[in-house]
Amino acid sequence: MHIREAYQDIRTALSGLYESREAAVMADMVMEEITGWNRSARLVHFDHEMNEEQLTTMENCKKELLNGRPIQYVLGHAWFCDMRFRVDERALIPRPETAELIHLIKSLYQDMPVRNHYTIRALDIGTGTGCIAISLKKYFPEWEVWSLDKSQAALELAKQNAVLLDAAVHFEAYDILNDSRSTNWKSFDLIVSNPPYIPAAESRQMAKHVLEHEPHLALFTTNENPLEFYEAILDFGDLHLLRGGMMFFETHMDYAEDVAKLMEEHDFTEVTIHKDMQGKDRMVYGTRGGSSL
Repeated sequence: MHIREAYQDIRTALSGLYESREAAVMADMVMEEITGWNRSARLVHFDHEMNEEQLTTMENCKKELLNGRPIQYVLGHAWFCDMRFRVDERALIPRPETAELIHLIKSLYQDMPVRNHYTIRALDIGTGTGCIAISLKKYFPEWEVWSLDKSQAALELAKQNAVLLDAAVHFEAYDILNDSRSTNWKSFDLIVSNPPYIPAAESRQMAKHVLEHEPHLALFTTNENPLEFYEAILDFGDLHLLRGGMMFFETHMDYAEDVAKLMEEHDFTEVTIHKDMQGKDRMVYGTRGGSSL
């Protein structure tokens, strides 16, 4: 089978499950993974004969995709902030909106004056693949970056990504809902989180491939309160975020105003709701009021 025929075979098979454009993108991703050639190179070598190993891999990928497994899990990786992260069912697939959160933090901190010999300490709560913490460490190598997650499996995946991407991040297992008032922590200059915010009752509205393959621990709240993780993280921040430090959240557009109000109740100033590239209220951030000694 030639490369062009293989591409058409995958695209046609997926067109029954996905819209035409999405099927084409997924077929491109599979073919690039199998051949090692980008689209331009494949167009040049469209009549290249695929070997048996490549055909077997193609059939396996196609089967998994037709069973609804996300393309990133099928390929075993996802691109985030121009870095290739290992992904599997242990953690959520990194989303473009989360990359926008990283770029927001970068834009605010890249020119921020810092006292001589002072090391900014940042914390990512609910790290999953480690994409937030690792990206921050790569952008700001002089920072001390910490990362928490309740899931030991997710932490193992995040540690693997940190090694692959050469990012010195400190990882710890931590249950933020039950231990938000623990005093056994350092203080931080920055706390960031993309926590679960979906009440279980809303699961029936979600895409099947997300619901059946991505970890529910990272998607759903433990009750019907979509703000429970934000409340716990803000309680943690009361004890461990330095005054003058900043907190950043990713959230659903329906909850952005509620998260902003919560932050104001916890003595945050200059609380801002930031829209994503689609114009949705997706990020909320602010500065903890007062000054620290």
